[in-house]
Amino acid sequence: MSGVHDLAALLPVLEPLAILTLLTMARAGGLLLALPHSSSTAVPGQIRAILVVALSLSMVGLAAPSAAARFDLLGLVVALVGEIIIGLALGFVVHLALAGVRMAGEIIGVEIGLSFSAVADPANPGASTATASLLGHLGMQLFFALGIDRTLVAGLAHSMRRVPLGGGRIGGATVATLTEQASGALAVALHLALPILATGLAVKLALAVLARFVPRLQIFALAFGITLACGLVALQQALPGLAEAVAGHLRASVVVFDRTIATIETL
Repeated sequence: MSGVHDLAALLPVLEPLAILTLLTMARAGGLLLALPHSSSTAVPGQIRAILVVALSLSMVGLAAPSAAARFDLLGLVVALVGEIIIGLALGFVVHLALAGVRMAGEIIGVEIGLSFSAVADPANPGASTATASLLGHLGMQLFFALGIDRTLVAGLAHSMRRVPLGGGRIGGATVATLTEQASGALAVALHLALPILATGLAVKLALAVLARFVPRLQIFALAFGITLACGLVALQQALPGLAEAVAGHLRASVVVFDRTIATIETL
């Protein structure tokens, strides 16, 4: 009986701790869910669950217990949904940054003629061109090489100190920041693909002029191979510069990530 009484005496301490753990898991899980590769079917569900639990337990002490003591069952459900939305908003910033890099690969693939050889990509739904997979993996490797994964964890911890668990909401400033990041993803994709697009345009103009002055030469029968070869050579020459541009783009996304945290409103 003494054990039961001891457990009953601990309930006032364990209940706020359990609520804090659930809210921490909701925010961390939302962030990981929004990241493209962690939400991929190629990552086993057990690994994702372990990541969420480990990340949550390491940060559960960052919020004051008094912040969670006021919740009843309905309030807890509302708070959990709010924390998932906040986590999704934070992860969506990085998702858009990596999506812009993949979009550049898709544009390059279509320009040089690789859209006919789209292959299944386990990290993304549907089929992707080889160049989209190449730039997507390049972006993910730079994501870890630049330490942005650790920056995200530090930013998540900072968000819990700045915005108490269960005490934040997404406001108009946060939506405006995410919209600006989404609109910038297309601009980044065009910026990364511009050297290949310029090469493709020059090759096609040269082929059109050659076909105009030498009509007997069936140049359009060879146009696909010539465009593909010139595009691959241009991509090879542009890869070092592309890597530097992708790295700069990912560093800029960290600034947007911090700004998104600053725009989250406190209830």
